[in-house]
Formats: sequence, structure tokens, C-alpha cells
Amino acid sequence: MIKTSKINMVINLCILALLIYLSVAVHQLQEKVFPDPNIMIPLAEKNITNDEFENAIKNFLMQKLSEIE
Repeated sequence: MIKTSKINMVINLCILALLIYLSVAVHQLQEKVFPDPNIMIPLAEKNITNDEFENAIKNFLMQKLSEIE
């Protein structure tokens, strides 16, 4: 029979491995987006107008409000 302390250690090691993986992925993404600290490179090539952005935000907020009700 496996002791709970060993199971807990395995779970903690898995969480640690996932955190390390996530930090490496975020660092790689940060290098792609911010190669120079003064300039940000957008990941999306699509240009969106102010009206499209406003409509997207309105739709998102309406959707979230309807989920609450």
C-alpha cells in the first residue's frame, strides 16, 4: 500500500513540473512579443477598428452578464 505522503510528494512534483513548463512558455512568448523593451510586436496581424473593438467588448460583457443571471 502506498502511503499518502508519497502520493502527496508525487502530486507536488507534478505541480512543480507544470509551473516550470509554464514559466518557460511565458518567457518564450515574452521574448517574441518584447524583443526590445521599448517596442511591442503584436502577435496578431489583423487590424481591428475602434467600432469593431467596441462591439466585441459590448458583446463579451453582455454574454458574461447573461451567464450570471
